[in-house]
Amino acid sequence: MSHERKQTIRQAIIGHLENGHLTVRDISQLVCISEKDVYHHLAFIEKTVRHQKKKIRFKPYYCMNCGFQFKNRKTFKKPSKCPGCKDGRIAHAVFWIERA
Repeated sequence: MSHERKQTIRQAIIGHLENGHLTVRDISQLVCISEKDVYHHLAFIEKTVRHQKKKIRFKPYYCMNCGFQFKNRKTFKKPSKCPGCKDGRIAHAVFWIERA
């Protein structure tokens, strides 16, 4: 039995992000792709939704040790460690799409 997609991966991700707040892990599980691939798709989705007068919003990554928030990140990828305390326990960012 074959599983055919009714929409592209990016269309599916956009649909999920318009309906709720999700982490990269959540998105990965919903559309059955790796977390690494989700980061790649988010960069293109950001450009796509901009033309629809929408924007990807997010609650930023933060250090679980000292609370440092990565508010000014230019990429969607998870940071490897905190610049403040050098701890590697970084909480996932939460993403969603809303009208700009």
